[in-house]
Amino acid sequence: MTAFLLYIRLRQLKREIDGLSLYIIPIIAIAAFLAFVAFKEFQKGENGIYIILALSLLCLSMHFSRKDKAFVCKHIDKPYIQIFLEYVALTLPFSITCLVTKSWYCYPLLLVILFCIPLFTFEFRQKTTFKNLSHIISAKNFEWLSGFRKQYISFIVLYIFAIAFCWLKFLPLFLLWFLTLIIVSFYSECESIQVLRESNKTPKKLLIAKLKVCTIYLLILYTPIIIVNSFFNLDFLIINILFIPIQISLIGFAICFKYTSYKPNLAKIGNSIPLAIVSMGSILPYFIPVPIILFCIYFYRAENHLKQYLYD
Repeated sequence: MTAFLLYIRLRQLKREIDGLSLYIIPIIAIAAFLAFVAFKEFQKGENGIYIILALSLLCLSMHFSRKDKAFVCKHIDKPYIQIFLEYVALTLPFSITCLVTKSWYCYPLLLVILFCIPLFTFEFRQKTTFKNLSHIISAKNFEWLSGFRKQYISFIVLYIFAIAFCWLKFLPLFLLWFLTLIIVSFYSECESIQVLRESNKTPKKLLIAKLKVCTIYLLILYTPIIIVNSFFNLDFLIINILFIPIQISLIGFAICFKYTSYKPNLAKIGNSIPLAIVSMGSILPYFIPVPIILFCIYFYRAENHLKQYLYD
């Protein structure tokens, strides 16, 4: 069955929709808004290539962070085609409309890129590096500590390139956005119940504490690049000012999304539809409300879910 993986995803999506209840309404509305704005940009023909680039980077980030590649390759027929079809289905609502605009060429370009992504089977060896990193990043912030150790090569390369090209208008923001997607993957695994309870915080205080940590780290990492970029591109100032808060809201959503369905020691698959939608909304200026709205929705859902594991 060529579309077996898509069938599995549809079943997972159905369970996710059932769990969201009425919260699915704003998510559908936001997804429709994203598709409409993408269509308008394709009509203009100016920013269509940026939408395709954003979709491609999103799928590439998901591909490198997903943990089911070995299972799919060993147990599902024609795994590369099935993974390709999965990415095509994910990006379809936001890309297919370009076929009826003057940016029609963007869709074949996207298909070529998506077809190449499953061919990347390389994974960095997961070994303990930067053993003294806990002197800089507290052991309490284990997501950042373990996440950086696992993906330090891509993390450092992206950050260096963002610094090197910080005088350009769009490129450094794309690189920092891709870096944010790597940081989002830090929150793809659920810690043990012992680690969760170690802080002795209420659900609300735990979520706020984690949000404070990611806010501090992102301000330290992104502010110098944003300042230099704003100095060279004064007409880009508003977008630069809004960029960091939106990236913070994306990571905040990832944190809340993790704890909305928290189960001890559960490894989440990094290809969730809501997470993909919010990730798109964190890079394009028109989509600024998306991560903020969904972050607020999922914050209260995560708080309520954690009450069965933490004591108020």
